[in-house]
Amino acid sequence: MKLTSGAIVVTLALIAGCQSTPPAQPSGFLGDYSQLQPAPDRVGVMLYVDRNFDFRPYTKLRLLPPQVLVTPVPGEPPPDPAVIARIRTQMHESLQRYLAPTYQLVDQAGPDVLTVRSAITGLEAATPPKHAIDVLPVKALVNRGREAVGTAPHVAEMSGEVEVLAPDGKRVIAGTASRKGDQRLPQGDQITWESLASITDYWARNVRKRLDQLRGVTPPVAMNVQ
Repeated sequence: MKLTSGAIVVTLALIAGCQSTPPAQPSGFLGDYSQLQPAPDRVGVMLYVDRNFDFRPYTKLRLLPPQVLVTPVPGEPPPDPAVIARIRTQMHESLQRYLAPTYQLVDQAGPDVLTVRSAITGLEAATPPKHAIDVLPVKALVNRGREAVGTAPHVAEMSGEVEVLAPDGKRVIAGTASRKGDQRLPQGDQITWESLASITDYWARNVRKRLDQLRGVTPPVAMNVQ
């Protein structure tokens, strides 16, 4: 099921460690990152919203298949395509679960449909530890920039990136979100299937909350947790 009209790019965030370190390089999924600014209400989120766009009439969304961007590592085999497919499915199912039924998920674009693009970025190919059954064959990048010193390398973080497009294809929201907004989530580089589900649910829940806010709708009580 897919989100169509009205460009909403909710890119879930690469949060730079400190002002003394150079900004991390974006994944490229969103194309133009220059408009993104730190969200005032959420740690770890960079956000752009077209304030001239009226979100209120839009309750239909077209969800495009999520992308998973994994950085190759010399000496490490690329992840099995079946693993990537499962990661994509996890992200898609999280979005479906938190957007429906309040938002009608449709398969076709239309004049009353917003299209939603999404991706998981900031991953590296990695061999799981021996005997680790539930660990993914990818490693989550973490921000190694030191806030006080700035001597450690500064890299992108594992993030969810989202873009919402208006019916005419114009971007109306773009955003990136790391895991920092909810410290209950695993923050290390090893990711299990169980922890991936909690991370993608967190990202999807915040996409829903952002859309509700822009439409002037009060989110359900369950959405008011992190």
